[in-house]
Order: sequence, then C-alpha cells, then structure tokens
Amino acid sequence: MSDERYIPIDFKNTNLFKPLKLSDKITLKHRAILGPLTRFRADEDHALKQTTDYTETDDWKKFISDPANKTGIKKRGLVEEYYYQRTQRPGTLAITEGTFPYAQAGGYDYVPGIYTEKQIKSLSKVADAVHENGSFIFVQFWNLGRTSDPEVLQKDGLKYVSSSDNYISSGDIMETKRKALESGNLLKPLSIEQIEQIKKDYVVAARNCFKAGVDGVEIHAAGGYLLNQFFDKETNTRNDQYGGQSFENRARLYLEIFDLVVSEFGADKVGTKIAPFIDINGIFGYKDVSDTIGFYSYLVDQLEKRRLKGKGPVYLSLQEPRFNDDFTSEVSTDYGKISNQFAFKLFKGVIIIAGNLILENDYSKQTVDQDDRTLLAYGRYFISNPDLIDRLENQWPLNKYDRSTFYAYTYKGYVDYPYYKNK
Repeated sequence: MSDERYIPIDFKNTNLFKPLKLSDKITLKHRAILGPLTRFRADEDHALKQTTDYTETDDWKKFISDPANKTGIKKRGLVEEYYYQRTQRPGTLAITEGTFPYAQAGGYDYVPGIYTEKQIKSLSKVADAVHENGSFIFVQFWNLGRTSDPEVLQKDGLKYVSSSDNYISSGDIMETKRKALESGNLLKPLSIEQIEQIKKDYVVAARNCFKAGVDGVEIHAAGGYLLNQFFDKETNTRNDQYGGQSFENRARLYLEIFDLVVSEFGADKVGTKIAPFIDINGIFGYKDVSDTIGFYSYLVDQLEKRRLKGKGPVYLSLQEPRFNDDFTSEVSTDYGKISNQFAFKLFKGVIIIAGNLILENDYSKQTVDQDDRTLLAYGRYFISNPDLIDRLENQWPLNKYDRSTFYAYTYKGYVDYPYYKNK
C-alpha cells in the first residue's frame, strides 16, 4: 500500500544521482545511503540471524514468484537477505544497525555484537551479499551506557555503567532506574581502568569487522548513548581528565577511541556519527544551546584538523535536530533558529545527513545540492522499500512502513516488502 504522505519530486538532475568518491577504494554511484536501523534480528548469542526457515513459507514462495520482487530465488540467511535487497543498486553504501563492539557495551537482547567468532562469521555473510551487488558496507558501533537494561546486563553477568552515576531523569522508557534498584545492578561511573579497556575493545571490534570483510566502521557518538553521555555536561559529572569541566575533557574518550581505530586501520575506513540537537534518553541539547554549539563546534573542529592531516573521518554523519520524536532541519528557540549548518562550515569532508528526509524531500533536494560532498541517509522508508533508490529516481510511490514490525523477531516486515510494480 502506498504512503499518501509522500509526494514524489524530481531528483534525476540533482547531486543525488551523481557519483561520489568516498575513498580511494570506495566510489558511490549515488548519494542515497541505507542508514543504521536497529531491527532486533540477532540470536541469543548476539549473532545476526541467518536462518533460512522463512524461505519455506508459502508467503515467501508467493513473494519471490512475482517477477517485480527482484531478489531472486537464491536462499539467503535472514539478515543476509535484508541487506542484499537494499544494496541491489550497485554503488550503494549501507551502514549496519547498531552493533555492540564488546559485551559490556550491550544490555539489550537480540541486538548484534562483533566480539565472538560466531558473530564475525554471520557478519561476513552480510558483507559478501552486499559486495555481490557491487555495493559497500560499514558497521556502526553502538555502546549503550546508562540506556542499557540493567536486568539484561545482570543476567549476562555485566555491570551497569556510564560516564557518571546519573540516571536518566526524563523520557526513560526502559525504566532503567527502577530496574537497576530492583536488580541491585546500580549505575556506576566507569573507572579509569575500565575506560582504558574500552579503548582497546573498540580496536578489537574494528579488527573483527575487517576480518568479516566489511569496508569500514562508524563510531556512534549520538543518541544519548555512552560516548554522548561523556559529551553532555549534566550527564558527565566526573572530576578527572574525562570529566565535564571542559570541552577537551568531555570529548577526550571519544577522540582517543577514534584516533586509536584510525591509527590501526586508516582514516579511509572510519566514519563517525554525532547529533548536537536531540531530546532523547535524557540528553537535551536545547537546554543550553550556547554550550551545545560551543562543544560541538570544538568537536567538529577537532575532526576537521585530523582530516586535514589524513587522520580524520571518511565521513561525518549528522542526525538532524530531534525534538519530541520529530526530526526537522531547523528549530526556533529563544537563542534563535538553530540547525546543523554550523558543522558544514567547520568540516569540509563528506557529510551524511539523516532525519525525515523522505517527507521533507524539498529540503533533501536543497541539501544534497548545496555542495558536492553531502550524502542522504534514509531509514524508515528504506525498511519498507528495498528498491528505494529506484523509486526516488523514477518518482514512483513509496510503500507504507509498518512500525509494529520494526523490532519484531520474524521475517515479516523485514524482507517481504514488495518492490515497485508497474500496473
């Protein structure tokens, strides 16, 4: 069923369908990418599910019998099939769902990790499927910190940790404080020894990703998750070199991790994601706009200085301002109109923009054409339209997405959305 909210516009003569050289080894054939999307399709061991049971169902057999659904009859593992479908347009960049770089970074069931041989083997199947299409894949590292479920951590024999011992004070949909108190797994600040181990764990995680054959990794420092918890001066009340006393201290752990990964694997294989203006997981970037702009200007400037030395990110991903679950390109505050445009002025490398780009496609068109270094990351509509890039190019209607299946554990709402069919 088509989504009536979407009004197609002409992208054919925009930068969206022009190639972009991301690195010496990666040239994208267009600027529309699959953004990272949590889907909870991993098994009990945090390995991406590669079962083929779904291929024996009558629904699937009917699905592949329709020639419009161009995935073919080859039996693929569940997650392998999902990424294969969405990278069939050659030269597409896909960024995986958030992946735990080490066990302590987790705290949710059925989310993938990359710290065991089983997990590496499963990811390699996805990488092979993407490369079969002539496309590219980066793995996003996701570290939950205080947004973890303390009960899940306790079940797995893991501690509940963050930058400090400050629980989420508002918007705590996981009820983390209640669970922490009831389970006895109380929130604790990371020790210096634990921080040193985290830095090593990120390097090992990157090593495991490249062993699996992916093209790059993304260091996720947004969304109110662990690295973002160090950025925020209210969340981070430490008094040591990683504390909230200065921009330098707040950024220190993130930049140390970034530099270590780049040092071992090269800047052309490391991207990163930040989100200055969010209202999620107890991080409220609008509360002190002056501080937010000041801190993120410092952070982006640090990344640009590294880029100029050949040690910066291969891309900088920016989540559009998010307020009360809505994404927008610009927000009016007492401080004035605020947006992510300051980052474009400071960082001169490739920038990825994400957040409501389908329903605000006039803005998307303007953004991708404002310079020759912008990529557009699509999420919810890439879930429901495996052939999204073809649909954007040809001004075809888009399938509605079913939010109830975003975090389900089956193939329904995962690999069975129909491709476009001329009637």
